[in-house]
Amino acid sequence: MKQNIQVFQRSSSLWEKFLDLNPQLFREIQGRLKTRNVVISAAISVITQFMITICCLGELPQSDPKQLLGIQYGRYAMGSGYNPAYTKDMLGEWVINWQLLWLDLFMALSMVSIFTLLIVGTYMLIADTVKEESRGTLNFIRLTPQSADSIFLGKILGVPILLYVAILLLLPLHTISGLGAHIPLTLIMGFDGVIVASCAFCYSLALLWSLMNLGLSGFKPWLASGLVGSVLLLLTVTVFNNSNLISNGTWDWLFLFNPTLVLAYLIDATYLSLDKIDFLSVENLKELLFYGQALWTKASFGIGFILFNFSVWTYWCWSVLRRRFHNPDRTLFSKTQSYWITAWFVVIGLGFTLQNNKSYSATDNFIFLQMCLCMLGLALIAALSPHRQTLYDWARYRHQTHENGNILWKELVFGENSPSVIAVAINMAIAVIYIAPSIFLILEPKDRYILWGFVLSGFSILLYALVAQLVLTLKTRKRAIWSAISVINLIIIPPLCLGFADVIPKKEPLLWLFSFLPTVATEYATLSTVMLAILGQVVAASLIGLQMTRKLKQAGRSETKMLFDRNQAISS
Repeated sequence: MKQNIQVFQRSSSLWEKFLDLNPQLFREIQGRLKTRNVVISAAISVITQFMITICCLGELPQSDPKQLLGIQYGRYAMGSGYNPAYTKDMLGEWVINWQLLWLDLFMALSMVSIFTLLIVGTYMLIADTVKEESRGTLNFIRLTPQSADSIFLGKILGVPILLYVAILLLLPLHTISGLGAHIPLTLIMGFDGVIVASCAFCYSLALLWSLMNLGLSGFKPWLASGLVGSVLLLLTVTVFNNSNLISNGTWDWLFLFNPTLVLAYLIDATYLSLDKIDFLSVENLKELLFYGQALWTKASFGIGFILFNFSVWTYWCWSVLRRRFHNPDRTLFSKTQSYWITAWFVVIGLGFTLQNNKSYSATDNFIFLQMCLCMLGLALIAALSPHRQTLYDWARYRHQTHENGNILWKELVFGENSPSVIAVAINMAIAVIYIAPSIFLILEPKDRYILWGFVLSGFSILLYALVAQLVLTLKTRKRAIWSAISVINLIIIPPLCLGFADVIPKKEPLLWLFSFLPTVATEYATLSTVMLAILGQVVAASLIGLQMTRKLKQAGRSETKMLFDRNQAISS
């Protein structure tokens, strides 16, 4: 009796320590792990497994005596070709390809798990966070001594807890079916690890989206889960139904965000005939090249790289969550973090751009990479640009400490509250400098005009950053929206006007060099024309920069004077 009491007290103390370790997790679990909810989740999981199993068993031959003399066809017959005829052995028993049946069951359970975890889990997390923010509970949580990591980890583990219960009940049949299909246990565990990594990335992104103050409120969970489901469905259908899966371009990077890609390695381990399986051939992955090397031929490297890709982007999501949770007015990234993100993006993007087979176009790949770089530049503008009050506080600080010898360039390059223009320019320079040698080494001399497209795109992004930052210093309401509208107009209106005026890049390349994608005109532009366009962009950037500098200096002086007058009034 005493021993039982001691064991109970010991387990109780361990449970209390666990709850003290993450109170947010206990709060989420306590509100959801009710008997009724657990029973419903378990029932849904069991019924789903039963229905999938029945569907697979429905393909087996019927044992009805009326059909003994007839020929029966089905997927699980041992014959070759599509839908072969079932045969019997010497004892009159049907010869069944049980390995293929187990594989189909494993694949079905895998797809159900992936789609359920990513779509439903995303919806649950965003809906819960939006609800807490509307009730004011989230602000109360911010005031608690818990760290942001503890709070978000508690939400990720606790909010979808009933979903985890349903998936855990599915794991035994999932593992048994995989082993029945002769898939090694290590590969099954690797696939499960990829699912966990994809959930960590998707859930972190969902929490980040839920904290964005965009005014969508109740529409946020539907929009995010719908987008996740659409992208996942598109990538999955492409993986399953497209024999020419690999495009040998930067686009291939997106497949690393699709956990179903790993299933190709598991299918290959069964040694079943590809004609019999009819989907997800590992031969497609052999065409997936990185810096011209076929690195995805081995399952260990392929799974490892996918895990690494998810881990890196999950890390950046958590970096933003830590910055914005306790101070929603901070920029998404620090300037130092943006340099690392750009470096990572360019290294991976260029790796998928450079191919060595004859079926790809190097020129088209570099143009697509330039488009991706422009999108990255726009994202950096949104992520690094501080708002009006932050800029004015920084300007006042600069005005007050100007005589103390504070170095301006350090603040512009690394400072938290300084304007984002210099940081955006450095990010674009990092990308162009890294890409330029590949253009000279890979492309023919007649195609190296693409380099000028990258340079001009960098200057265009710099102009957009200046305009966006200048608009953010205005006194108008909803400055962020007006800033976005201004940049969008600069991107869309010039090409539309040139198109309506029937000005084509071949005849008038100079005007098109100021567009969002100047590569359409660099092919027809002379060196003097390109230099003239660069000079025009430098002049425009200088004028806008001088205007913003004048405004910030004036704001710094006025803010300092107001504080000085207020202090004098208080002291008197």
